[in-house]
Amino acid sequence: MWAGSLVVAWWAAERLVTRHMRTLVRAIGEFASGHRSVAPLEMEGAPREIVEVARAFRRMTDTILHDEAELENTLHQKEVLLREVHHRVKNNLQLIASIMNMQMRRARSPETRILMQGLQERVMSLATVHKELYQTSGQTDVRADELLGDITRQILAMAAGPGRSFRVETEFAPVHLVPEQAVPLALLHTEAMTNAIKHAAPDAGGTPWLRLVFREGGGSGEAELEIANSAAAGTEETAPDAEVPGLGRQLIAAFAAQLGGTVAEEAGPDRHTLRVRFALLPVRERQRRDARSAPDRAA
Repeated sequence: MWAGSLVVAWWAAERLVTRHMRTLVRAIGEFASGHRSVAPLEMEGAPREIVEVARAFRRMTDTILHDEAELENTLHQKEVLLREVHHRVKNNLQLIASIMNMQMRRARSPETRILMQGLQERVMSLATVHKELYQTSGQTDVRADELLGDITRQILAMAAGPGRSFRVETEFAPVHLVPEQAVPLALLHTEAMTNAIKHAAPDAGGTPWLRLVFREGGGSGEAELEIANSAAAGTEETAPDAEVPGLGRQLIAAFAAQLGGTVAEEAGPDRHTLRVRFALLPVRERQRRDARSAPDRAA
């Protein structure tokens, strides 16, 4: 009799309470772990109190899902607007660079042309940074290899001329940079590369060369930009800038200070090397480009 009563009590508890609580606990656990597909809870025969808890859970999940959808939509709109800002800034900077190019062609003084070309290169470097931010989903970071590669191609295209060519070796690591570091790095790379082109001398084969490297410091949280150029044997890289004496080096030092880095120069018998080391700021992991962002990038 006593055993039978226990069995009946267990069956009643299982039928009326325990199985419904298991269903509710399982649904809560799945939602808490990130599963956002909430199936209707089967509460047939459950006590009124448990049914009320299940309804409250359902209302809570509906509210959370609605708020998350609104937040995601707001974030997406913000990204689209910010991307449009970067796109317009890039276009405006490119327009300014084009106007500079027209003025440079009309200039009669070689000094004026050199000055205008230097300004044009700096403006184009800024435009490249905004282009990378525009093309990056989320606008939270920029890949150094893409940024420095674009700037290198632009400067080489502007520096090339009849009878003037360079042998260029590049090695840019795909390091992710925050915009606060991407801008000064782009401008520093522009100044250092412009100076390297200016002072590069033909090597034994008769062709001046450049070596451009950007590497990460093997887990140390640091990065290094290295720009080397060929130099005439027995000379030192102490020639002043063609624009204003020492301006290039002053700008390099200023941009390195913005990065919180250090500048080191090494003059060898046949080369000159500039190295800038700085600590990388932490970057949130780059978001994956999804199908939704593809139409926004087509422009």
